[in-house]
Amino acid sequence: MGFEKTLICFDCSMASPVFCSLRPEEIARIDKNRIEVTYNPGETIMKSGTPNTHVISFFEGLAKISLEGKGGKNFILDFVRPPSFFSGPGLFIDKKHHFTISAVEPCKLCLIEMKPFLEVMKGNAKMAFAFMENSNNFILNLANKMESLLVKHHHGRVAEAVLYLSKKIYYSNPFKLSISKKELSEMTGLSKESVSRILHEFTNEGMIQITGKTFHILKEDLLEQISRNG
Repeated sequence: MGFEKTLICFDCSMASPVFCSLRPEEIARIDKNRIEVTYNPGETIMKSGTPNTHVISFFEGLAKISLEGKGGKNFILDFVRPPSFFSGPGLFIDKKHHFTISAVEPCKLCLIEMKPFLEVMKGNAKMAFAFMENSNNFILNLANKMESLLVKHHHGRVAEAVLYLSKKIYYSNPFKLSISKKELSEMTGLSKESVSRILHEFTNEGMIQITGKTFHILKEDLLEQISRNG
């Protein structure tokens, strides 16, 4: 983990939509009350149960949002890429973090002090609406994730995960996986052995091709059908 300040908020090309409606004096206040932090893969950015003192604005890298279970059993709720913004559900409740965020790839982000952030938002209705939209999108993603776990069988979950990684995380087909097989299993709520077996089946059936850590979706329509039908 490293600390530095190399960017200026006025010139930031990776600013979250939450900050797009700020007036010059508001941008200056946010800029004054932030630090830039670099995290290496595996490092914890936010820890569940710790005080929520800053909001996070990502401008480089990939991180995962997880629920931590007993015995090291974790469940990945989502991944975040720039220009993602995260505050956490404890912001207005108990001032604690309820999820753990960890770097998957090298990450660079801004930690913005909570008090000046909230004071700026109170005076800017457009910022408050953008903040609510960001929070609602996160809640909807959680609801979709829970629905997938409750409704879909193992093959449907794995198909959904492969498509999600291609379309929403790496924006590519083929794509090179930067997460581990363990993290892939934590995405789907399945064991590593189950995920490996199903991926092997998809490969044998000609739906995907896996070379090292590179995944190539060959029959997207069929994979979509399996994902939809569960």
